[in-house]
Amino acid sequence: MKSKLSENLNGFQAFKKLVVIENLYKHVEYLSVKIGDRHLWKEHSLSKAADYIESAFQVSGYTVQRQTYSCYGKVVSNLIAEKTGTDNAVVLIGAHYDTVPGTPGADDNASAVAGMLELARLHKGGLNKKHLIFVAFVNEEPPCFGSYNMGSMVYAKHLKDRKVPVDVMISLEMIGYFCKEPIQQYPIPGMRFFYPKTADFIGVVGNFHSSKYISFLKKGIEKYSTINARSLTGPEFFGGINLSDNSSFWHHGYRAVMITDTSFFRNKNYHQETDTIDTLNFEAMAEVVKGLYYTLLKI
Repeated sequence: MKSKLSENLNGFQAFKKLVVIENLYKHVEYLSVKIGDRHLWKEHSLSKAADYIESAFQVSGYTVQRQTYSCYGKVVSNLIAEKTGTDNAVVLIGAHYDTVPGTPGADDNASAVAGMLELARLHKGGLNKKHLIFVAFVNEEPPCFGSYNMGSMVYAKHLKDRKVPVDVMISLEMIGYFCKEPIQQYPIPGMRFFYPKTADFIGVVGNFHSSKYISFLKKGIEKYSTINARSLTGPEFFGGINLSDNSSFWHHGYRAVMITDTSFFRNKNYHQETDTIDTLNFEAMAEVVKGLYYTLLKI
């Protein structure tokens, strides 16, 4: 007799994947095409993105909290949706929705926001042991990166001040660019002897404090999806592994892991006007979502 998990996997492959692909495309299209640049200096762009993300959470059945604060004289918000578990420990899944000026930000980071919204939707109707928190962060990009104006820094401090027991934060950072050509680059040339030359895998990276979850997530993605996953555990300053919202949680002492297509190490459109929806691989993105979805059920 097939296990229930096997039946669920077959069901996902036969039916849900098409829905996931359609939803991923819809979210990326709205953020990167209909809104485009999303930053403090493009009037109403961040509020339009926040309204859309809030609406997408609500359509999935969530009550949304806004964590609102002032940055450079403008009001900005993190969007938070929660799914209660059977114990108090928290797993947080987050992605930033802003871009640098001059780019529609399809991969960076509409792809990850779309993935986060789909993970929230898929988990809404099921049972989970951990308390799941899904967060869309504002102000990840410069000039806010690394400062206390960074949305994830504001939220991580909020959790720390309230002693919320976060087991791990999972930062989704660019999950849409995949290519079978040997274009993959690495921070150290010798890494090419141990990691793929083709840019068709998803990276699972983090600091030493987060190592058990790096291994767990990498194995889970490979077990429950067809996407190849590669992991890297290192010091926080190494190879750009601190260049996303996970760094805010490290700053406050939490474990945090980044899920990434490796950003500028493969995607030449990074922070360019060419970071457009037509460059993304939505089938591969859906496999990342599938792998994370089933892994989170087992966490």
